[in-house]
Amino acid sequence: MNTDTIIHFSKVWAAYRIDPVLQDFNWHWRRGEQWAILGGNGAGKSAVAHLMTDTLRPQRGDILRSPNLLAEADILHLSFELQRQLIDHDVRFDDSEARDDAFDIGTTVRQIILQKHPEDERFASIAKQCHVDHILNRGIRFVSTGESRKTLLARALLNPPKILILDNPFEGLDRQSQDELKVLINELLCSPLKVLLLIKQADEIPKNTDHVLWLEQGKIKASGTRDSVITQAEQADASINIGSLPAASERHYRVDKRQPLLAFKGVNISYGPQPILNDINWTLNWGQHCCISGPNGAGKSTLLSLLSGDNHKAYGQNISLFGRHRGSGESIWELKKKFGIVSTQLQLNHVGRTRVVEVIASGLYDSVGLYKTCSGKDKKIAMDWLKVMGLDDIANHFFNQISFGQQRLAMLARAMVKSPLILILDEPCIGLDRPHRDLILALTDKIAARGDCHILYVSHSANEMPHCINQQLELVPHTGGGYTGCVTQHNADGR
Repeated sequence: MNTDTIIHFSKVWAAYRIDPVLQDFNWHWRRGEQWAILGGNGAGKSAVAHLMTDTLRPQRGDILRSPNLLAEADILHLSFELQRQLIDHDVRFDDSEARDDAFDIGTTVRQIILQKHPEDERFASIAKQCHVDHILNRGIRFVSTGESRKTLLARALLNPPKILILDNPFEGLDRQSQDELKVLINELLCSPLKVLLLIKQADEIPKNTDHVLWLEQGKIKASGTRDSVITQAEQADASINIGSLPAASERHYRVDKRQPLLAFKGVNISYGPQPILNDINWTLNWGQHCCISGPNGAGKSTLLSLLSGDNHKAYGQNISLFGRHRGSGESIWELKKKFGIVSTQLQLNHVGRTRVVEVIASGLYDSVGLYKTCSGKDKKIAMDWLKVMGLDDIANHFFNQISFGQQRLAMLARAMVKSPLILILDEPCIGLDRPHRDLILALTDKIAARGDCHILYVSHSANEMPHCINQQLELVPHTGGGYTGCVTQHNADGR
């Protein structure tokens, strides 16, 4: 092995159980090189990371590492899966139900970063560098997806590995946070720390990356200098075909259409002394589709949880849903029937050995997983939606073994199987390559055009807006702390 070798893959074949993810894979990472691996959903990027960290073993071929490089101890894969594990651990020890105040803040951002390290000037510098210094006392369950990712990055920098693998680092971040993180990553690429980026979009590859490996369906599409591979990738084009939507499922409830779908009047939410939402006034009428926007940490996910029944702080607030005041006798399960939800948090909750078709069918019961065999009518409804998503060929795969982007598409199918009155799409394009983002947007418009479902769409990106949007709720800073809402109405005129 050459003395300048960091890691060398030679004719490697790998699979998740029986499903191939890498085929005849050859790649040599040498000292002095800064690499990014580019590829869409299911391309094999994460498989490379799993092979590097020894959490996936090759079927055949050789993987050579630098002699002083230990797979488990020296390589950190910072991914959505790591976020899932972090939140699962925190939820497991939540004792809110046993507390007088019915609220357990859980593990704080400060504790996540520090672990057993002292709180010194270096800690303060890294927290500021990663832009999490203002949320150090927040519970990790109560920060945004982007903020939790920055928290994990800060933890990694406090106790740096020899190789840091950043898996889709910009997903879920608002534009300012993306720009700040690009500056930080470019600094890291010039430091002694070896950084490997796993990226879905060519335009997200930082300027200080000098080599790019482009994967497609487990095979190398191109490999070489940054500019040459990016040029090839940008010239590639993919077509997307969308089939007809399945027939709407029967709704076993009635709603007064003379009343707004939802109405917030002077809603205030805080966690401890920290105000999150401050004086929110918002009405969504029939026929409206709303985009909810605001920076990371503005309270977008908190706002959505007040609607879907997942946040007990909705009680005592002036919130009306489908013509009924929140807390006036309607059960949470009666409320959940009317909502379909796609969110990173809900996606991360679906773990274990659950088949994709079972995850989809669980949307009919608003459960995480199924407690009986998926068959008959339920299975047909689930399969019809999987076909629309182009996922019918992986229906019997285990959910935690498909790519993050495929999981996201499956979650949209899960949300739609019961024909919800309101479809909540909380950053639905996170984890998706460009063709699948276009698919999500086109499907959203098609769902809205059918006229029996209303869209609440959260996104940081102006170019990821469905055409159907005709209202915007922007969360902006309130002078009294937290964020308030600015509502505008407009024509559905596209992205």
